[in-house]
Amino acid sequence: MENHLFKTSVFTSVFLIILYYVLKVLYSVWWRPNYLEKLLRRQGIRGTSYKFLRGDMEEIKGSMIEAQSKAMSLNHHITPRKVCMTWIGRKPRVIIGEPELIRTILANKNNDFVKQKLLNPLAGFLLVGVSSLEGDQWIKRRKQITQAFHLDKLKGMIPAFTTSCSNLIDRWRNLTSLEGSYEIDVAPEFQNFASDVIARTAFGCNFEEGKKLFELQKEQAALVLEAYYSIYIPGFRFVPTRKNMRRYKLESEITAILRNMIHKREQKLSQNRGLGTNDLLALLLLHSKEQSENCLTIEEVIDECKLFYFAGQETTANLLTWTIILLSMHPNWQERAREEVLQICGKKSPDFEAINRFKIVSIL
Repeated sequence: MENHLFKTSVFTSVFLIILYYVLKVLYSVWWRPNYLEKLLRRQGIRGTSYKFLRGDMEEIKGSMIEAQSKAMSLNHHITPRKVCMTWIGRKPRVIIGEPELIRTILANKNNDFVKQKLLNPLAGFLLVGVSSLEGDQWIKRRKQITQAFHLDKLKGMIPAFTTSCSNLIDRWRNLTSLEGSYEIDVAPEFQNFASDVIARTAFGCNFEEGKKLFELQKEQAALVLEAYYSIYIPGFRFVPTRKNMRRYKLESEITAILRNMIHKREQKLSQNRGLGTNDLLALLLLHSKEQSENCLTIEEVIDECKLFYFAGQETTANLLTWTIILLSMHPNWQERAREEVLQICGKKSPDFEAINRFKIVSIL
């Protein structure tokens, strides 16, 4: 009798545990996504319906491949005009296209908007440093980083900007001198340009080191995004597939390059007794030497370097590329900008005072 009761209680316990986890999974992958969809639709937010587990990831991946396979139409119908939603796996993503809403979210004065938890841990290879922090931690880290971008420090970077820009213009001039005209894909040109500028001004390293780092980060980003927009299977990132092994190898190589850059910069700082601390890497290293609760570990310094180098290079290159596209669509603005530069600078390279006098160029 006692044995029967014991078996019954064990069976009941196991059944209840299994039922609990089954219900928990169903809640996570079915009930909660559908409930959130209803809430969003009640607020007038339209979009695609939830698809079990995968959401819209296949469609998003297909759209990205299609968009990259052909030239973009030169019109202004490129962004959603109203708030809409799409699905990344079982999580809804609300796409904001209204300036006032964007301003409210970015201000985030009451910490109402928090960063989304990573659906796939592999995304942690890209979302590092200050981009992954919240609240007071984010405020402290941001204060530490923004010291590298004070006006007096930016003034000192202008010669490096001018050198990189002159090298790019000379290269283009040599290409056009052969035939009088030459078609250039400006996107990779601006990627190399931004990489060169950031390597010089933020890390005090040469172009070749910076270029190698960017190429590795670019390959890593493509592999991480491929995994992110696929159905996430917990633990699959540890399976030694060819792509998984490549992802971890790239992470190791990127970290090794940054450690070497940091080591060289530390030696230079010690030799100069702290002089030449205007760039981002030098400031981060100084914060790592502080004897306070705000000091940075070397791993945190590496994370900030990864983030700033990749995000800074990518955003700058995209901005310059898009500016050139807009100027090609509006030649009259090209002429106005060219006249202003020639009037203020003549044949000299622009300095800080000249840049402050630009009006048309500043608008662009």
